[in-house]
Formats: sequence, structure tokens, C-alpha cells
Amino acid sequence: MKEEKLCQLVEKTAGRKMKSHRNFLWLADELERRTGHRLSPTTLKRIWGYVDEPGEPSQFSLDVLAQYAGLANYDAFLHLQEEPSSDLFLAGGITEKNFRDGMRLRLRWQPNRVCLVEYQGGGRWKVLEAQNGTLSVGDIFSCHVFIMHEPLYIDDLVHEGQEYLGYVAGSHSGITFEVVS
Repeated sequence: MKEEKLCQLVEKTAGRKMKSHRNFLWLADELERRTGHRLSPTTLKRIWGYVDEPGEPSQFSLDVLAQYAGLANYDAFLHLQEEPSSDLFLAGGITEKNFRDGMRLRLRWQPNRVCLVEYQGGGRWKVLEAQNGTLSVGDIFSCHVFIMHEPLYIDDLVHEGQEYLGYVAGSHSGITFEVVS
């Protein structure tokens, strides 16, 4: 079921499972904060199957959830589900063996997100500048590879003092990056 996979992606983005009334209240607020659109906790519970009520989710609800996960809309999510599930990368990337303390990367992804990060050692990066996205100045995360035009998967994110499992930047169109002196 495609909605179930979307729910899993939203949970991964949120860094928590939706297993209680309180979680759905939190998610309703978080969706509004991040997307500007509000879905009621009851609607969210219905989509997750937390309550047994008939009906299919609206296109609007699915679009809002996809946007929260960093995609343009639900159709973009469906398109991702059709893509191959694995791939090899030969070039266009930078890995941990090329990182050095103090190295800075300027990351860009759609829509209009820009982030300047600095390598702290041990696979850890610190956000120095952030524009138009979720990441904030001072956030810390782990990342061991950056690949041009591919999504950026970061782990162990400390965002505004709260720990998250991870975050995906550029989940639909990928990221670009440049080394900054």
C-alpha cells in the first residue's frame, strides 16, 4: 500500500513513530509549521490506520505529507517508488577519505535551499549558514558521502538541541555541492 510507505517516510523525517494520540497532535502542528498546511489529528490517525474509519485520504492530505518529507507532492513520491531501489556511483561524489578538519561545503537543493557546513572530524558536520530549509545554524550531523544530484542522507542530527535519527535533503531532485575555502 503506497500510503503506508508514505507514512513510513513521514515517520523517518519526523524521527518518531506515530503510535499515540499525542504523536498525532504533534505531527499536525509540525506539518503546519513546516508546510504551512494543517491536517487534523483525526485525518492523520485515519491515514495511519490508528482509527478504523472508512474512506480514502484526499489528494491534498497526501500532498501535504509528501511535502513534509521533502518532496514536491504525492505524485513525486509515487515517482520515487517506481525508481530502481539500488544503484552504483562511479563519480560525482566526495567521501570521508577526502574530508579534512575545517573543510567547508556549500550544499544546495530544491526548492531554493542553501546550507554551508563545516567538517568537524569523525564524520561530523556543523551547519554554519542555512537558508529556506529545516536545518539551522549550529545543527550537527553525521555524513560520510556527498553525491552530486542524489539525495543527501544525514544521520544523528542534533537540530536546535533535539536529537533526530536523520534527515534527507534533496529527496526529489538531489543536492549539489561545492568546496568553499
